[in-house]
Amino acid sequence: MRRPAVVLLAALLLTGASACARHTQDSEVVEPAPEPVQVEMKNLFALPVEVYAGGGGSNFRLGVVHPGMTGHFKVPLNITRSGSTEFMLTTNSSATNPWKSGPMLLSPGVTVDIVAAQRFFSSTAVIRP
Repeated sequence: MRRPAVVLLAALLLTGASACARHTQDSEVVEPAPEPVQVEMKNLFALPVEVYAGGGGSNFRLGVVHPGMTGHFKVPLNITRSGSTEFMLTTNSSATNPWKSGPMLLSPGVTVDIVAAQRFFSSTAVIRP
């Protein structure tokens, strides 16, 4: 008498567990994280240049690119998600004013090409098509 009750209880538990397991797998949809914005910066200026990205009320230092070198950076998602992003280039020289790109609307995964020109005020930032 006791054995059929144990078998019935085990069957009910297995049926209930499999129903719950199927339900949790179907309801959880995982979306991939968006690609970060890539920055490729070429320094034609005579001094090392610091690269900053600003957006959403905060600034983030991407890094330093030395003269004649190219730097590759990724912009954090919290900078680009909140609307427009602005890039700024600075040097340690007090004679050089910081250069700003102006606001840019960037979608996830795009690449921005920045060139620090020999004449610093002529630097450019272009969204790669």
